[in-house]
Amino acid sequence: MMRRLFTASTAALLLLALTGVAAEDKKEIKVLIITGDHGHDWKSTTPYLKEFLAKAGMKVDVTETPHKDLTPDKLAKYDVFLLNYKDTKKGGPDTRWSEDNKAAFTNAVKNGKGLLVYHHASSAFVGGSDFDKEFERVIAGGWRKQGNHGKRHVFTVTLRKKDHPITEGMGDEFKHSNDELYQNSVMLPGSEVLATAFADKSLDPKNSGKHEPVVWVARYGKGRVCENVLGHDVEAMKSPGFQKLMIRGIEWCATGSVAAK
Repeated sequence: MMRRLFTASTAALLLLALTGVAAEDKKEIKVLIITGDHGHDWKSTTPYLKEFLAKAGMKVDVTETPHKDLTPDKLAKYDVFLLNYKDTKKGGPDTRWSEDNKAAFTNAVKNGKGLLVYHHASSAFVGGSDFDKEFERVIAGGWRKQGNHGKRHVFTVTLRKKDHPITEGMGDEFKHSNDELYQNSVMLPGSEVLATAFADKSLDPKNSGKHEPVVWVARYGKGRVCENVLGHDVEAMKSPGFQKLMIRGIEWCATGSVAAK
């Protein structure tokens, strides 16, 4: 009798432990998309980003008023930030980052929050202030002032680092949508390039004639940072390869691993 009770208790404890593991495996990643002022059509790209990240099982919130929402208390609620933002003269008082906003954002990433920098956001804050220089380090470089691109076209993305969690199992390459191919991006020491695309001079003499980084990762303090410069607009974001890289990039920034299939 005692043996049967022990066996039943052991089985119950094992089931409870497995249930706990399953619950942990399914922990929802909390994403904050920071937008509201941008040289691109953020009013179209933001809902599209939110939709496919939510379909991947993530909890996605959006702030169009970073002046109000980039505070230590509010940023602490999220695992990862997706930056779809560029400061422009068109921005209103609710979209401009105060000094407190800048400090809250920088400290959150430095202390371990993930950050995915999407497309044109790598050209935010290029004015030359102390914060602008630090922001470049936070986001792992990118377009900044010297970036450029040729004519939009369909191109192949080549995966360079196949053993990284973001790119593992994705194969050698994929055909990407009609998009802008960013060139001459600032690459800071310590950055790890995951994917490139060839800027073909025969398509446009402005192109560099070499493979250009399109996805790379870095660290800022304790924070994991991924920059993905693909996806100029919704049409360009319809590429399945782009969406996989975004979903997996967000997950890696948040957790350091990738379970997404």
